[in-house]
Amino acid sequence: MQTIPIVEPRYESVPVLPLPNFVLFPQTTTRLHVFEERYRMLVAEALAGSRLVVLVGLKPGWQQDYHGTPPSYEVGSLCRIVNEERLGDGRFNLFVHALARARLRTIHSFTPYRTAEIEVHNDDAGDAIAVQDAMARLVATVRGLMVQRGEHAASLAAALSSTAKPAILTHRLASVLAFEPEVRQRLLEVASVPERAERLAELAGELLLRSTELELAGHDDPKAWLN
Repeated sequence: MQTIPIVEPRYESVPVLPLPNFVLFPQTTTRLHVFEERYRMLVAEALAGSRLVVLVGLKPGWQQDYHGTPPSYEVGSLCRIVNEERLGDGRFNLFVHALARARLRTIHSFTPYRTAEIEVHNDDAGDAIAVQDAMARLVATVRGLMVQRGEHAASLAAALSSTAKPAILTHRLASVLAFEPEVRQRLLEVASVPERAERLAELAGELLLRSTELELAGHDDPKAWLN
C-alpha cells in the first residue's frame, strides 16, 4: 500500500498543473484526465519522482493564452498522485489526493511546463470557542439543507460523516457547497478555520433559502447541486 508522504513546509521544485475553472480543497480527492503533451511530460516526471504536483486554478481570461503561460492564482493545492492509468496513446488517467494548501513562491520554468518553489500553508485553528460556535452553526445549517434536499444530499451526508476535525470537515464541505470557481478559490485561500466555517454557514444558508424558494414555487433546482 502506498503511503501519504509527510508534508514539508517548503519544496524547492514541484511540477505545477494549472487548470481552468478548477479548485481542489485539502483532504479531498479528484480524478484527472491528462492529454496535452506538455502535461503528459509533467505527469511522467512526477511519477518518476515524488509523485507530487501542485494543482492551481487559472485566472479569468485564461482563454487568451491557454497554450502559452496564462496567469494562475498564487494559491493552489499540493497533491499526491495516488493512482494512475497510462493509456496507449500517452494520455493519463489520474487519481489525486490534495494534501495541503500551497502558495507558489518562485516559478523556475515555463517550458514545456511550469515548476515552482512552493510554501505549504497550514490551517490556523483559531480560538477553540470560536471554532466550536462556528462549527455548530455550520453543521446545523448543513443538516437543515440535507433535510430540505432529501435524496440529493448524499454528498453532504458523506462529508459530515467523514471526520470530526473542523479543519478537514470545512474543506470537504466547501468542496460540496461551493460551485463557482471564484468562490471556491476564495474559500481555499482562507486559512482561519472559524472564518472558513462562518463563510460556509452563510453559503449553506443561502442555498437553503434558495432551495426553499424553489420548492415553494414548484420547481426543483436545475443544477441538482447535491446529487
